[in-house]
Amino acid sequence: MQDIRQTMLQQSEQAYKNKDYKTAISTLVDMVKAGYASGQILCNLGALFARTSQWQNAVNSYQEALKVEPKFMATYHNFGNLLKRLGKNKEALQVYIMGIRQNPQDFNLHNNIGMMYEILGQNSNAITAYKNAVRVNPKFAKAVNNIAVVLYKQKRYKESSEMFNLALEIDPNYNEVYSNLGAALNRQKRYDESIKALETAIEKLPKSAGAYTNLGNVYSKLHDYKKAQKLHEKSIELEPKGSNAYANLGSVLKNQGLMGKAIENYKKAIALDPNFVNAHFDLSTALLTIGEFEEGLREYEWRYKKDEMIPHIIKYKEIFSKPMLLRNSDARGKVVLVHSEQGFGDSIMFVRFIPKIKEKFGCKVVFKARDELVELFSGACNIDEVTFRSEPTPEFDYHLPIMSAAYILDCKTEQDFYSKPYLFGEENNELKLNKKDKKPNIGICWSASVTGESYDGKVFDLTYFEPIINSDKLNIYSLQVGDGSEDIAKYGYENNIIDLSDKLTNFAKTASLVKQLDLVITSDTSVAHLCGAMGVKTWVLLQKYPDWRWTNKGEKSYMYTNMKLIRQKTDRVWDSVFQSVYDRLQKEFKLSIN
Repeated sequence: MQDIRQTMLQQSEQAYKNKDYKTAISTLVDMVKAGYASGQILCNLGALFARTSQWQNAVNSYQEALKVEPKFMATYHNFGNLLKRLGKNKEALQVYIMGIRQNPQDFNLHNNIGMMYEILGQNSNAITAYKNAVRVNPKFAKAVNNIAVVLYKQKRYKESSEMFNLALEIDPNYNEVYSNLGAALNRQKRYDESIKALETAIEKLPKSAGAYTNLGNVYSKLHDYKKAQKLHEKSIELEPKGSNAYANLGSVLKNQGLMGKAIENYKKAIALDPNFVNAHFDLSTALLTIGEFEEGLREYEWRYKKDEMIPHIIKYKEIFSKPMLLRNSDARGKVVLVHSEQGFGDSIMFVRFIPKIKEKFGCKVVFKARDELVELFSGACNIDEVTFRSEPTPEFDYHLPIMSAAYILDCKTEQDFYSKPYLFGEENNELKLNKKDKKPNIGICWSASVTGESYDGKVFDLTYFEPIINSDKLNIYSLQVGDGSEDIAKYGYENNIIDLSDKLTNFAKTASLVKQLDLVITSDTSVAHLCGAMGVKTWVLLQKYPDWRWTNKGEKSYMYTNMKLIRQKTDRVWDSVFQSVYDRLQKEFKLSIN
């Protein structure tokens, strides 16, 4: 009987080698019918069914194999891998766990469990599983690398790079790790080390498309966009279906002002990966920059699928539990809860659309605003009620993130964004200016939120304002609150700048001050949007390729009527911007600035 069994197994194996899967399967089926079933035979049969896409038969064979011989470990590996391939991730995880119960020393199964937890978004459990694999086999560099990858996803970049280095200590020939290490070092702004790691990756794996695009990302951070572009293009040459490289190339092109080419590459990335969230979002900002509002606003809705938005959604889950207001929603007589998102400037910019929302939907609008905006928005823009974001949410029927307002109103042109001044500052005795000296009163703002997009490019040093700070012909008021406000003392300007920032506890107070000023000169921050919404004369100083709402050319803003945009001529160089500021000031107020 043993000889017959062995002969039939050999026949099946030979048929498999000859790619005669039909004969290989029928031979094993005959063995099972003849009573020769074992864990190995049934596992092999399952593998053959999987090879010929007979999925249910494969599943049945693996299940039978586990019944017949629960300690035959290959079944757990193969069955779990099949379920993973079929997208049945929770079932795959359970099969791997069953295997570990049979053999807790199977470090590959521990590693597989970690990968399944990672796919399911349970990163802490994934790390535990990978650590179990390393405990069983301290030389298992793959599991160490996997721990580092999860730490990277958790934005624990320093720990991540340490683990990548450990993986390389265990296995110096694990060349794929160099690219991962370079990415983690890039996130820590350890650019020289990152470049060294990535160049090593390319040297050892010259066809590694990922290493090239990771190196391109480093040079993008160093603002060497042309070099970054070549590296991303090389990555695409090596791997034409690499969606990340197309998206990265799109961003590099956007940073060079090449919007058409950027859009083309974002769309290629999306064609390869239709659910590539960041590519959709970055495409939206490129489209909006060139005034393609219809498509741009549609793509902008992808922002709520970004990882950065998940904590916001979780924190305000009671808001997102109700349906979102859509273009075709029947909200007549209903309560729509409009709510703040992202920065202060975003809410200030988009609150202009509230009257049109009420007109279109015939609804009542309650605005749940960031606390610093509540007093400013109360009684403005026909809002029925304004509540603090820090307080319980009132009853409502639909919710609307404020930055979706333009989308549901189907805005298609710059004219659709046009509005006369729509926010107004109330008088405040604490902030009343003494204008007896007849000097022009100018407000300045030089920094922005450190968590905001493109922070480094938006801001400039307070010392650029020194010629007007030291001028005895002007009254200079600081509008800087929070980050950057300490610069006044840092540079010793306390006696030259009138600093009322301790009284600017919310935007209504800031509005009371700016409405009295003759001019505001500001970086791209919420102060710019506040002054624009109030119709205050404002000069906004912009990087060469700024945020989408300022477009890439021209002195006029399509959003705000009393605003001038003064742009860098050379990327990241502010000297010419401030020379223009001083020239304009001399003409505006007919005075000389030393």
